[in-house]
Amino acid sequence: MRFAMTALGAVAGLIVGGAAGLFLVLSLGEAMGLSDFEGEKATMAVFLGAPLGAGIGAALGVILVRRLMRA
Repeated sequence: MRFAMTALGAVAGLIVGGAAGLFLVLSLGEAMGLSDFEGEKATMAVFLGAPLGAGIGAALGVILVRRLMRA
């Protein structure tokens, strides 16, 4: 049961973190100096923002579930 809950937390964190990473790069792309010419901002969001956000979200999801399972 513990493994299933941890895996579910990781998947939920992965999805939320990936979406947050995409949103963050797409919304703050102009401030970071990214142009929209030839999809530069979208490429940066897909290949950098989403994987970083997904990794951080999955790690935080696992940590949160493990803390909640202890209590």
